[in-house]
Amino acid sequence: MAMTARFRRFDVRVALIGVTAVFYALTFAPLYDELGPGVVSLSVVPVALAGWLFGLRAGLLAGAVAFPLNTVLLGLEDGANLDSVVWGGAVAGSAALMVGSVAGTLRDVTERLHAELERRWDVDGSVRASESTLRQLVEHVPAMIMAVANDGTVTYANRAIGGLDAAQVRGANVYNFVPRAHRDLFRTALERAFREGGETGYEIAGSADDEHPVLHVLRFGPVKKDGQVVATTLLSIDVSDSPK
Repeated sequence: MAMTARFRRFDVRVALIGVTAVFYALTFAPLYDELGPGVVSLSVVPVALAGWLFGLRAGLLAGAVAFPLNTVLLGLEDGANLDSVVWGGAVAGSAALMVGSVAGTLRDVTERLHAELERRWDVDGSVRASESTLRQLVEHVPAMIMAVANDGTVTYANRAIGGLDAAQVRGANVYNFVPRAHRDLFRTALERAFREGGETGYEIAGSADDEHPVLHVLRFGPVKKDGQVVATTLLSIDVSDSPK
């Protein structure tokens, strides 16, 4: 179906150019009586159409055809001499070539810009879809994920914590969510991630009650820019068997 539609558009364009050229040839004689040799300037119309509808090569080809066409039409007029015929055809042909090249170049540039815009739109759509999918995965992963600046400010959180939703957690100090008994251990691991630029972490064991041990695993991963650690990710996973 797409190929058929393309051929139909091609046929319409060729027919339009052909009709314009034939109309120019048929009206050449009466227009010559009114306008004189200047009528050859009208030959740029089908040439411009060819360039705009089909591109640079078509514009140049149509412009090249305009020279012999005008030469023949000028030669058919009464009283025409060889010098004026050749000269008039050459001038008209040169003008037609210039018009065809300009129109064709504009057409090609426009098509390339249109194709580039479509490509970028498709890429942006794919990126937006990927970001949406990744966001949903991160928000529903069974773990707490944070991004923490070197001063302890939370720049990202994937879920609520401490009675605050994810948006409220962002901008807060990460130590507000660390139990006092483990803050020194947390601070040491966080500073090590920034200082050494490598992954680090620790485990916290405890007991929810006498029957259900609790184990939290924390992992820190550096985020680098130009070789410098600018933030660190924090992954906190509850791997205990205690009921949720």
